[in-house]
Amino acid sequence: MDKDKIEHVNRELKNLEKMGTAIVGAALVNRNGLLLTSRLPMDIDGRKFGAMAATMFNAMDAATETLENNKFYNITAEYNNYQVIALPANKDMIFVTLLHLNINLGLSLIEIEESVTRIQQILI
Repeated sequence: MDKDKIEHVNRELKNLEKMGTAIVGAALVNRNGLLLTSRLPMDIDGRKFGAMAATMFNAMDAATETLENNKFYNITAEYNNYQVIALPANKDMIFVTLLHLNINLGLSLIEIEESVTRIQQILI
């Protein structure tokens, strides 16, 4: 991904953070788990976060391939302090968000999906 696209994606990640207090950070990773760009808190290791998200996403994607005519849209995982939502950005990249627990997940998911749509346009 070229430098100009990365800058545009970074702006979108920053805008997503401003949309709601539920969103702690976000990252764009490739399907192999390599971090392309992120806006994550300093105490989160972006490389490990990207690798974990890609592993989780790819496992669920593979599991749903066995189900006929079913498309995989996102995966959500809850941890002690956070929850993670991973969605496909395109066939090679995954968009991952880190959110606080006990938030309005529906509203946050709408904001995340809108950001993914804008990022998909940037990646074309």
